[in-house]
Amino acid sequence: MQARMPCAIAVLAASMLATAGPGEAAGTSVRARFSFDAVANCEKPAVQNYPVHAEGTGVLSTDRTATLDMNSNVEGRVRYNAKLGAKPTEAIGGSASLRVAGRHTLQAVRDYPNNSIVVYMTVIGNSCSLRIENRLKPGKRQYTFTGNLGVAYCSKPRIIHTECTPY
Repeated sequence: MQARMPCAIAVLAASMLATAGPGEAAGTSVRARFSFDAVANCEKPAVQNYPVHAEGTGVLSTDRTATLDMNSNVEGRVRYNAKLGAKPTEAIGGSASLRVAGRHTLQAVRDYPNNSIVVYMTVIGNSCSLRIENRLKPGKRQYTFTGNLGVAYCSKPRIIHTECTPY
């Protein structure tokens, strides 16, 4: 359970990365490799400075579908499929969605009961950048992340490093 909260961050970041890069190349699939590192501190379960690492690849196709293959120290190997601009889809403990946030930027949002993780991925030419924001909802004071083992109650996760490269 201690790993579920960081995994949720990884999943959102990865899915954002996978889908954001494609805005640059019309008419073809766009691919990006990504990785990120984070640190989680949770009250329940009691865990301090839990290191999270995830890496993988994402593909955005001309039919507006996206696929993300990710490997993390929290969930192991996973695959996610999404449709750009579709209504939020149900996910464990909340929902997830992908949106266009600019000419070269895509936005992924993973909603939980107390908070949202918002990932922005921008691809311009051979350059790729990733920004991850953790936001509490109004009136909430603790981040919650839901996984197969239950709910984790945590402070704001710290993103240590992000990297993405179109290929």
